[in-house]
Amino acid sequence: MAHEVGEVDQVSTLRTSDPAAAEAAVAAKYQISNRLSVPSRHRGQFDMQMTKVRIGSSKVGLLSFGADTRVLTGATSGFHINLTLQGRATGARNGAEAETAVAGEGLVYEPGVVTDAFWLGGCRVLTLLLARDIVERELEALLGHSLRAPLRPEAKTGANGLAEALAPVVQLVRSQAARPIPARAIATVQSHVEALIVDSFLLAHRHNYSEELVRPTPSVPRAPIERAAYLLEERPEHPWSTPSLAAEVHLSVRALQDGFKRHHGTPPMTFLRRIRLRRVHAALASAVPGETTVHEVALRHGILHMGRFSAVYHKEYGEHPSVTLRRPVT
Repeated sequence: MAHEVGEVDQVSTLRTSDPAAAEAAVAAKYQISNRLSVPSRHRGQFDMQMTKVRIGSSKVGLLSFGADTRVLTGATSGFHINLTLQGRATGARNGAEAETAVAGEGLVYEPGVVTDAFWLGGCRVLTLLLARDIVERELEALLGHSLRAPLRPEAKTGANGLAEALAPVVQLVRSQAARPIPARAIATVQSHVEALIVDSFLLAHRHNYSEELVRPTPSVPRAPIERAAYLLEERPEHPWSTPSLAAEVHLSVRALQDGFKRHHGTPPMTFLRRIRLRRVHAALASAVPGETTVHEVALRHGILHMGRFSAVYHKEYGEHPSVTLRRPVT
């Protein structure tokens, strides 16, 4: 039996104990061909739970089947990533030997690859389908030149690297299932999240351009770095990524990162997070209680990981953000 929990704007949730309904739902929501099979002895345990969020051109979701399940997936036009959050999964590309991913690890498939995956019963996975043109355009911005060869990511992510970088995305998907982001905030949030996903994939996962991305740069003049800092101060709500900021001040990404570390002692995105924290504090302090929430204010300023935000906020201001919001405006 399938139970469509809901679909609001970019979010859909589904729970079903019917493998055929699950197969159809995965095909429809992710727009990929797939064939799903469950060993007869485990059919009574089958319980697919899916939360899928469309973020710009990307499709992101949390997926589990409850029982041992084999999933054959047809070739996709983009990059397909299965990041194991709990349990264990295996995956083989184009009939090659299968790789295994436990919690904190993931399997990565290039465009055009056919996958044969086996998810053990307790397995829960963050699934990502990233548009090829978005990924390649961002990589060219990171490199500062056109690609000389197609992007070739390694087949398996290292333990915790990409999983840690994408922790805010996992939290966002979960919170979207429970409480969808208001329409007034969704456009900005989508831009922030898609930039985070693509940059995390390119910077936290190894591929054939990784060495070039970390290559040292010559000394950077202070003027473009201060221009970049000014832009972050002036427009902290903008969905900045390191490549987009570098393009604004006509520097390479590596030059921008090295220049910020040299002149400000921190990477540009950490510098931006500090600005956003100050702006959120000011917004909460001036808000009328009952007319907004901490969640909405944080999201409008590009803050996605609410647990981490609350801890940093308390450390900086000596109180939780909800306390600031409830205080009467004087």
